[in-house]
Amino acid sequence: MRVTVYTLLAGFLFIGLFAPIIANDRPILASVDGDLQFPAFRTYLGEMDQGPQGLTWKRWWARLPEDSEDWAVMPFIPYGPSEVHRGYLNATPTLGVHYLGNDHAGRDVLTRLIHGASTALFIAVGTLVIAMLIGVPLGALAGYFGGFTDMSVTALLQIFLCFPPLFFVLVATTFLGASLTGVVVVLGLLYWVSFARIVRGEVLVIRDREFVRCARGLGVGRIGIIVRHILPAVRGPILVNSAFVAASSIIVESTLSFLGLGAGLGTVSWGHILMQGKQYSHLSAWHLWLFPALVLVTILFGLHYLADRARGKST
Repeated sequence: MRVTVYTLLAGFLFIGLFAPIIANDRPILASVDGDLQFPAFRTYLGEMDQGPQGLTWKRWWARLPEDSEDWAVMPFIPYGPSEVHRGYLNATPTLGVHYLGNDHAGRDVLTRLIHGASTALFIAVGTLVIAMLIGVPLGALAGYFGGFTDMSVTALLQIFLCFPPLFFVLVATTFLGASLTGVVVVLGLLYWVSFARIVRGEVLVIRDREFVRCARGLGVGRIGIIVRHILPAVRGPILVNSAFVAASSIIVESTLSFLGLGAGLGTVSWGHILMQGKQYSHLSAWHLWLFPALVLVTILFGLHYLADRARGKST
């Protein structure tokens, strides 16, 4: 069980990182008139360049003569997340062609799920980085110094706890506009509260232990004590909370996309695919809700299992 869950999470990480290389209608590597190009890698930079001869990369690749000196290495799944296949509107899974079927516009569902993993990974990691950079230092300072510092951080915590994450993100996207980076920033500014509370509580317990008093007696500065001695001792609770925050941020983003309030055009989200399944369920498009639902449940289960395992090791 543990090995299976870890393998699933490792696969999610791998697919999220290398989605443009795994599934794309652009070559991984191409030789055009003797020049080597890397069209699929440009996707990471947001570049959507035109292929040679005024064609798309895929059409150029398909028209290459057998004796041509030009060549291209296509991804394992040679479909782009926005590539339309007119003959496969709402088509169910087809073995050897479109393994998980197509959506209402004829786009390959498997490709979109793979690129949706990149969106989910960006949301989870971005939220974690912002939340930890804010919450961990504030929680450590509040717990160690106490007094006015603790009162100030605690008051700030109470203010932010008044805002449910989904409601706050809905309000923020209404005023600031829908963008993936904006959602990450808003979620990071909300979830720092959970890190601050956990770290503060742990530091309050640890700060008077013998190893901390010894470090203090040896002349180690207060910041040095926090960074070198206290924070390493609370890495278990931080890891547990990180898994929960990652799962929660993915849920919030998928919910926004399901409601049609996601990052908008050009962003592929599991929640948006799930919404399409709801809209076209009357057309027997069962694959549009089944597969994204399975992916979401699997990843969320894996993250919660990871949190449970980390909690067991930290106690």
